Amino acid sequence: MNLNEFAKAYYGMAGSAVYGQPVPVSPQDTALILIDVQDCLTREYYEAACRMAGMDMEELAPAMEELERFVGGTLENIAKVLKACREKGIRPIHVKIESYLPDGADTGRLHASAGMCYPPDSPATRFLPQAAPLEGEIVLKKTCSGICVGTPVDRILRNLGIRNVIVVGFYTDQCVSTSVRDLADLGYAVDLIEDATAAMSPARTANALEGIQRIYANSETTAELLARL
Repeated sequence: MNLNEFAKAYYGMAGSAVYGQPVPVSPQDTALILIDVQDCLTREYYEAACRMAGMDMEELAPAMEELERFVGGTLENIAKVLKACREKGIRPIHVKIESYLPDGADTGRLHASAGMCYPPDSPATRFLPQAAPLEGEIVLKKTCSGICVGTPVDRILRNLGIRNVIVVGFYTDQCVSTSVRDLADLGYAVDLIEDATAAMSPARTANALEGIQRIYANSETTAELLARL
């Protein structure tokens, strides 16, 4: 057994102790958290950014087409999960990246340094139609990666009596991963829907999932969750 094989076996054993059974899902103590399902994920957004940077758009075309397909498939699954949770009575909580000040001066250092300054009502902050909130659903905004640091989501969940959270959204290796780890440390049982979350590429998604599955979150597919719901 080499080290990679040992690590896989070890974390599989530890994960079975943390999540021996699927995370319970019921309207009484479960919420659905949707992270950053907004316009800054689209092919059009990235193409505009690349044009401004002077990149060769013809050379980038295959990557942009793949991005569109990859994100699109994830969005389809997010929409299915959201619809099923609404029907079941599981409350959705929508979180997006958006500053409070019109000039974005309140944006966190990391996001500001990466150029992720999204003032209120700017195009990048718009929720994508596949997962747009309905009137009366909770909407939170943040200017950093993690939802627990960037929003009052922990207090809201506790006020609602929530113990279990279903998590979907973007990006798996950034905001989703940070949020899942924090939610787990705060004592919530986390159910990460692995095909309803994505990083920018399949490789980055797989690497991120490997780091959080079983230990920080139970992991299941959209089909598996829908069957349980």
